[in-house]
Amino acid sequence: MISPLPGEQELLDRCAKGDTAAFGPLVTHYETVIFNLAFRMLGNREDARDVAQETFVRAFRKLADFEGRARFATWLYTIAVNQSRSQLRRRAAGMRKSEVQMSALDSNDDEHRYDPPGDDPAPDDRLRAQEARGQIEQAIAELDEDARAIVVLRDIEELDYASIADVLGCSRGTVKSRLHRARCELRQKLTRLATR
Repeated sequence: MISPLPGEQELLDRCAKGDTAAFGPLVTHYETVIFNLAFRMLGNREDARDVAQETFVRAFRKLADFEGRARFATWLYTIAVNQSRSQLRRRAAGMRKSEVQMSALDSNDDEHRYDPPGDDPAPDDRLRAQEARGQIEQAIAELDEDARAIVVLRDIEELDYASIADVLGCSRGTVKSRLHRARCELRQKLTRLATR
C-alpha cells in the first residue's frame, strides 16, 4: 500500500473545514494507485478513469464520514473497490462489455517501438512471457467480482490482510478463506487456459 502523504492529516483537517484546495495534493498523491486498482479490477482504461474520478468525488463529498479509524488510503481503496464492483455489475447487466487489457499501464505503444539488440530476453522469451501474462489477465477477468477484488488487493496491490479486511468490510479470517478459494479457482482457470 502507498505511504501516506506527508502532512496528510493536516490536509484532511483543512478539507473537513471546507478548504477545497487542500484536497488537490491528496488526489495527486493517490490518483495513480487508485487508477491502477480500478484498471486491474475492470481491465478498461476509460472505465478505470471514470471509477478513479468518481472515487475522489465521493471521497471529497463524504470526507465528514471519514473517522480516521483506518488509513485514508484504505478508505479510498474501499470506495474504489465498491465503484469498480458497481461498474462490473453494470457491465454484467449488459450496459457495456470490454476486453481486459491489464498489461499496458503506460501509454507507450511497445509493438511499434524500435528495440535495439542488447541483453534483453530473446523475442521468443518475450512472446512466451506476454502470452503467460495474457493468460493470467484472462483468468483474473473470469473470476467473479469478489474473488477478483481479493486477488487484486492481495496479489497485485500487495495489501496486508488487515487492510484488505478494512477495504472489504470483513474479518481477516474471511479474507484468508476467500483468498484461498479465489487462488484455487484462479489456478484451475490458468491450468485450463494453459492446456488449450
